[in-house]
Amino acid sequence: MDLAHIISLIGGVAFFLFGMETMGNGLKSLAGNRMEGILFRLSSPAIKGFFLGILVTAVIQSSGATTVMVISFVSAGMMTLTQAIPIVLGTNIGTTMTGWILSISGSESVAGQLLSTEVLIAVFATIGALLYMFTNKNSTKSIGLVLLGLATILLSMSLISDSVDPLKENEAFQNILLLFKNPVLGVLAGIFVAAIIQSCSAGVGILQALCTSVVIPYSVCLPLILGIKIGASSPVLIAMVGKNKNSKRTALVYLIANVLTAVLACIIILPLNAITGGLSFMNESATTTGIALMNSVISIVGMIILLPMSKLIEKICYILIKPDPSESEDLTEIDSLDENLLDYVPAAIEVSRKAALKMCDIARKNIFRAIRLITEYDRSKFQKVNEKESLCDKYEDKLGNYLVKIGKNVMDEKQQAISSELLSVIGDFERISDHAANIAENAEEIHDKKIVFSDEAAEELHILTEAVSEIINLAASAFVERRRDLAVKVEPLEETIDEMTKVIKNNHVERVQSGACTIVTGFVYSDLLTNFERVADHCSNIALSVLHSYDLNAEGHTYVAQIPDSPEYKQNLNDYRKKYLYAVAKSK
Repeated sequence: MDLAHIISLIGGVAFFLFGMETMGNGLKSLAGNRMEGILFRLSSPAIKGFFLGILVTAVIQSSGATTVMVISFVSAGMMTLTQAIPIVLGTNIGTTMTGWILSISGSESVAGQLLSTEVLIAVFATIGALLYMFTNKNSTKSIGLVLLGLATILLSMSLISDSVDPLKENEAFQNILLLFKNPVLGVLAGIFVAAIIQSCSAGVGILQALCTSVVIPYSVCLPLILGIKIGASSPVLIAMVGKNKNSKRTALVYLIANVLTAVLACIIILPLNAITGGLSFMNESATTTGIALMNSVISIVGMIILLPMSKLIEKICYILIKPDPSESEDLTEIDSLDENLLDYVPAAIEVSRKAALKMCDIARKNIFRAIRLITEYDRSKFQKVNEKESLCDKYEDKLGNYLVKIGKNVMDEKQQAISSELLSVIGDFERISDHAANIAENAEEIHDKKIVFSDEAAEELHILTEAVSEIINLAASAFVERRRDLAVKVEPLEETIDEMTKVIKNNHVERVQSGACTIVTGFVYSDLLTNFERVADHCSNIALSVLHSYDLNAEGHTYVAQIPDSPEYKQNLNDYRKKYLYAVAKSK
């Protein structure tokens, strides 16, 4: 293996990481209630997800690529770890299809050519490029991006495999497969081989190729296949780099499943072989079809045994990657939305309100976390903003559906008012968290491009973030504590923030025109202002919902049209203008 092949190997790993990121970005663009619902139906119940994993892997001939796709789903918040486990288990069966293709017809057959990695790369890349370059619909472009990312992943795996191709002809390397007749050493040898070539199918394929010219008994093939399955986890483990904790747990599922399969195989076969004085077929010379059959039987039997043990695998993942205290705490309220309570409206509304309070707290903390990233960027905090944004999406989806189900019952006027208020505010909490993710992306751009604002721009932004922080606290406290005195302060502050953003935008345009700030700075600065302004708008909506619970006439345009004439509103507006708007004017 010369320098050129080593460089090719490194390039293959780089392509793998790039393809994974590209596909993940496409999946995030597709993320939403509709996409999440489709994925949920495809992956639930567990048996459906199990067969989905088998089918997808059989089609693309790569358990690694399928598992990476599932990791991307989990990372994007579209799939839970519980849903992902059966799919990952199914990939271990689907990947055995390659061995049958090799054993039946070899690479020269028509079927083998149509299902080859090269053809799949061409198909995915062509369709992906057409969708991405020649369509205007964002969702279609995102699908194209997913396909291009998948094509890059498959290309990278092919490049990695080609870079180590000389090892197939290396006699010393081939002897590794033959010297380890000891089961433990055989498993270790299989792990070593698969870790190098980054593919279970390729590892089994090499073994099939060797058995056509070298006598290899099944007693040697068995531990090698078990080791190859474990070693093939290496590209999947690479995929967990830089991902959130649930994504890392999903990657570990692949490794854990194959380790448990190896343990089960040893527990079943080795004692049986010793008791019977040696299973007759174990000493026979292996054939390509026999190896394909052994590989399939191990995977099918192992995964069928492990499927009912999905909860155990999930617990092992949580033991290996321990959750943050806040991670499990954030799910407590949403998990308490018990369908059995729907017939008892007071209890159902109470658990819904508790879930809404938790969602409020998550959204409030997330926007503050995003604001801090502007001046103190941290990659882990950036990822946490996106994780909590996905969590808010789940809250809105599950809590919204739960409230709709409550609405089918007979309720009194107060219960109807509370239910309507909760349905309204959870949408605003979700949108606030969306803007937190947008602000975090702006902060990432500022960090990556090393953007520096002028002193005036930085001071104006600081004053605006203080105003936004206050309106978020006001709206959240008004909702949590049911305080009308706080709710009535939100609208005057929201109007002040609108006036501030107009002044700041005009000031920044003047700075760009004078050369004090650049065009690039202007773009990201404008995006920040827009996001802050919209956060304030959603805080206003939350306050209106709180006021509506006190006065059914205090709704929407009616309230907005009436309160500007009240002395209380004028006093609050004047106070906030002195505190924030005039401060912006002075900073110029």
